[in-house]
Amino acid sequence: MTYKMLISDIDGTLLNSKMELSQATIEAIREAYDQGIIVTLATGRQLRGVVDIVKQIGISVPVILGNGAVVVDPLEQKTLLHQTLDVETTDAILDVIAAHGLWSSVFVHTFEGVDTYYDQDPGFAEAYIFIHTHIPEVVQQVESLKDVAHLQPIKVLLIDKTEKILPLYDDLKKLPQNFNMVISDHDWPGFSLLECFHYGTTKASGIQHIAEVFNIAPEQIVAVGDNTNDWEMIEFAGLGVAMGNAHPSLKERADWITKTNDEDGVAYLIREKMLE
Repeated sequence: MTYKMLISDIDGTLLNSKMELSQATIEAIREAYDQGIIVTLATGRQLRGVVDIVKQIGISVPVILGNGAVVVDPLEQKTLLHQTLDVETTDAILDVIAAHGLWSSVFVHTFEGVDTYYDQDPGFAEAYIFIHTHIPEVVQQVESLKDVAHLQPIKVLLIDKTEKILPLYDDLKKLPQNFNMVISDHDWPGFSLLECFHYGTTKASGIQHIAEVFNIAPEQIVAVGDNTNDWEMIEFAGLGVAMGNAHPSLKERADWITKTNDEDGVAYLIREKMLE
């Protein structure tokens, strides 16, 4: 099979455990470009979290953000897809979280200004990864996240001890509103990350949008990731690949397993499965 597109997750996949993009990975991506292969990203991050990576690897095509909620051309600053939680659904999610006495955050898609809002100071480092930044003007604490529910959130996010998140997850599933959830304990021992976003939104739905733009069939696509939010995209792709460091459930769904992110697993995938 001749593959025409590679979709890569970022954290735990494209980046190594030091959160670095290796020269070997950059070189392999550029070799793929030279052979006419489209390479792009599918991530849970917001726009500000991908711009530098896009520039490093020279991507000039749309990328997938917010686990599929947004498809955007980051250099042209053009939004191609923007799927959001409505106010009623956002309020219902926030009510359940508040009933459990937990902090939470709301993420929005924007090219400038605040893109992250949070209510309580969670008080632990695992949460600060998401709400603390070296660019303070993009993060804002608010008294109530319901005050920003009208700003077209792409997701509601929180991380906390797993024993607190699991009961919350069960109660959120009881809501009458339709929305997607991803839960993962892969990266933070003892903690679980929970994200809620627009119903029908997955990384796979974002890939489908880009594939239609370039007239590429699913069987011509390779997708690679490491976590539970990558389930749908590796099942959608013609070749679904799990990193060597991936969550066990992703490895079970994958067609092939590459090396770990500290072994330049994306570069290994490109050279073993995509280059002629």
